[in-house]
Amino acid sequence: MLCVGFIEEVIFRGFLFKAIAKDNLKSAIIISSVTFGVGHLVNLFNGSGMDLVSNLCQICFAIAVGFLLVTIFYRGGSLLPCMITHSAINTFSTFANEVGFTVEKHMIRVLVMTVLTVAYTLILTKTLPKRQRKNGNDKVD
Repeated sequence: MLCVGFIEEVIFRGFLFKAIAKDNLKSAIIISSVTFGVGHLVNLFNGSGMDLVSNLCQICFAIAVGFLLVTIFYRGGSLLPCMITHSAINTFSTFANEVGFTVEKHMIRVLVMTVLTVAYTLILTKTLPKRQRKNGNDKVD
C-alpha cells in the first residue's frame, strides 16, 4: 500500500501536474485530479472483487482526494506530504470493514468522506501560503 501511494503521486502530481501546470495551472489541477480518480477504474478488472457501485464510489472519493493532494503539492512544493497522506488513506482503507454495508450506506459513507475531503481542501486553499517559485524568478504563484 505504501508503494502504490508513492508511485501514483510521482505520476499524477510529480509528472502530470507539473507538465500541464507550465501552461495552465487550473487545467493541471483539474486534469491531474480527475485522471487520478478515473485511474481507480482499474479495480473493476484487477481481481479485487469490487462491484460497480463500490468502484464508482471509490472513483468519486479518489477525485476529491486528488484535489486535496494537488492542493497540498502545489501549496507546499513537495511530494512527500502527498505520499504520506496517500499511503495512509490506502492503508486505513485496507482495514476498513465494509461487510454488510448496503449500497445506500456505502454511498452515504463515501458522500460524507468526499464532503469532508472537499471541505479540507478548501480550508487548505485559503490557509496555506502560496509557495514561491524556485526557477530563478521572484514571482510568487
